[in-house]
Amino acid sequence: MTDQYDAELWLSGFTIPEAPTGAVLALTFGASGIWTGRVDGRRRIVASLSEPRIVPSVLDMRIAAELTENGSVPEASEPAVFDELTELVRRARDSIDDRDSTFVMGTGTLRFISVSRADIVEATVPEVNRIHGMIVELAGTQPVDAILLGPGTDQWPGLWESLTERGFTALLPGDRFPDTFGGDDDPTNTLARIDEAPVALAWGAQPSDSGPASFSASGIDPADYRLDEHGNVRFDSSRRDQFGDTQYGDPGYGDTEYGDDDPNEARRAAESKRRWRITAVAAILVLVGLGGVGTAVATNIHEHNGPSIDELGDLSATDTTAETESSAPAHIPNSADRKEVAAARAKMLKYSTPPPPPKTTATTTQKQRPQRDQQQQTQERPRPGPSPQPKPRKRTIPNPIPGLPPIVVG
Repeated sequence: MTDQYDAELWLSGFTIPEAPTGAVLALTFGASGIWTGRVDGRRRIVASLSEPRIVPSVLDMRIAAELTENGSVPEASEPAVFDELTELVRRARDSIDDRDSTFVMGTGTLRFISVSRADIVEATVPEVNRIHGMIVELAGTQPVDAILLGPGTDQWPGLWESLTERGFTALLPGDRFPDTFGGDDDPTNTLARIDEAPVALAWGAQPSDSGPASFSASGIDPADYRLDEHGNVRFDSSRRDQFGDTQYGDPGYGDTEYGDDDPNEARRAAESKRRWRITAVAAILVLVGLGGVGTAVATNIHEHNGPSIDELGDLSATDTTAETESSAPAHIPNSADRKEVAAARAKMLKYSTPPPPPKTTATTTQKQRPQRDQQQQTQERPRPGPSPQPKPRKRTIPNPIPGLPPIVVG
């Protein structure tokens, strides 16, 4: 176990405040087990606890069992193979250092295994729980400022991660001591109850401690704003226009004079009269709008897309002139040409195969050659053809758009 003298030697590598606000603990690990002590500001051990049952060989067995249970090394279910795995884990624990994992090659049944730091952390949870209990016992009611990891803790990979995961600050030689706070936060009154503020009225009766937000405290009279003591609009007699209402900008604008018998009835009568005026104006506007729409519809009904009377007269005159000048029948716009109709109704000609040429001999060919030459000469002479027919005159109508040429209708 670690004694007072040995602890003072290796604690010299740590920076400890002279008056720590909480508990500062030291921890060592080795073949004799776990030792934990409480250190004061002068690096003296004021209390200590030890656990001789937790030694490095126990860690090796824990890690080997974890590898067997999670299926990493299923062959270790046999006792002989488990002993071999325990030896390989010991070698892996010594060689892993600051790495996340390491590989070890065996010489027997197990040829090659991998050991990770996460496997070690998961396998040594019971041992870390025991260390946690020793820390709480030594700290008592004070918070733990830091845990100083001393000699032998490097043989336990994952110990620093396990303590940090539980909320402790684990320090190695040369690490800066953390900033801690051990004072009392009661003066801040962060969670103190806030008293409810008194109700402040704009006018009327005010509490004795009313602030400047109230009208009375600030010297404002509600009567200046034509309000009563309850904040309602006060109705007084005022000038009226020819419709019985006050003009905008008058001193009594917004007020209405009613009888003393039933002010609500008079108010309803005035509102009914105002609504009647609005309804009458809206009806007049609707009638005017409907009249305009009816006029537009009636105008559109008499319009059509056909030609005007003047255009039809011009067309008749043009057709009469065309009939006088040419004997060709008149062509109605948008109708089929009579020539095309007659050609379509003509009897369809059938193709007939020509007769085969007669058999000829050399003598017959010589006799017929002069006749054939004469026929070719006769065929080469141009025959007088029929005289070309005069082209019919195109009929047009005036264009209703000024500046454009007339419209050709045939």
